[in-house]
Amino acid sequence: MKRLAASLFILLLASSLVSATTYHLPGDTYNNIGIMGQVMINLNVTMVNTAPFPKFIVVNPRYDFTVYRLDNSETMNAILVGNTVLHNISNVQRTTLNYYTGFWIMPYETVVVNFRITSHYSYIVPTVDYKTVCGDTAKITTVEYNGSSVSGVIEDLDDIGIISCGVMYPQLVNTPKVLYLRSMFPMVDAHIRILQYEGDVTFRLTNVPNEAGTFNTFFAASIPVIFDGASMTNFTPNYTMTYRDYMEEFVWKYKGLNPPQKSQPQPFPTMPGMFQLSSSLISGVSVGSPEINPPRQAGFDFPVWIIFMGRDVDITYHVSWKNEGR
Repeated sequence: MKRLAASLFILLLASSLVSATTYHLPGDTYNNIGIMGQVMINLNVTMVNTAPFPKFIVVNPRYDFTVYRLDNSETMNAILVGNTVLHNISNVQRTTLNYYTGFWIMPYETVVVNFRITSHYSYIVPTVDYKTVCGDTAKITTVEYNGSSVSGVIEDLDDIGIISCGVMYPQLVNTPKVLYLRSMFPMVDAHIRILQYEGDVTFRLTNVPNEAGTFNTFFAASIPVIFDGASMTNFTPNYTMTYRDYMEEFVWKYKGLNPPQKSQPQPFPTMPGMFQLSSSLISGVSVGSPEINPPRQAGFDFPVWIIFMGRDVDITYHVSWKNEGR
């Protein structure tokens, strides 16, 4: 019978600049290797009201917004303080109706509205736990800082028949969330039309328990948000490979195994503005430069980054979409 035993570890730090804090792995917002993903979005949306009367557009309070007209005073901003979200609403007579937040579009008006999810109230990306052949335990499960020392708890697997729990490889910790225009703007109103949107997405990955810069992490992350039908460009840093390459080639070759025979791919929706490949990891380690030119109907694919990280890294990219008669 196998059982888990807990033991303690203690390390001495070079400085005592770390506050007294305890981290459990996993935590509320991060997985069992400490990785938390946050998404920030900054999107300018152009819309038009073709009706001869004004319309009030209701906005999900999860998004900050600013209406770009007159003195730009029609705004709402949110900030997370502890577990409480504070919303600051300006020009209330113009930005609320029936106690809903939003804004007016005048008859025949075309207006640009900025929608934001900021670092003050970011969207937390769900991250899955890292697993070895010993499961998701048999590892450090608590890290505690106290001045110039760091201590914690290690759970071991009480089975002398297992010496190694395998070899580390960069497991994927998240999957993309796909945003469709009709779900972003579910307006059952033929007078309101979305003409275009454009903006930037920031994906911040943080090793939460690594306050002292002592613990490194090695994993793979996918693009967090895909805007269906939009062009996605200017990836910084450039991504390492596509998901298809990761699953069908990289993981197998990294382990020194032969990939299985490829079956005939099933048709999926295509994504415009697909991507340039990078030849190196975020850490700068070269992984080669495969030439990949998927056919137009090759399938649904997206960027993946291989990441060796200490404290944190920001990944950014640009999105744009125009209503070309759709």
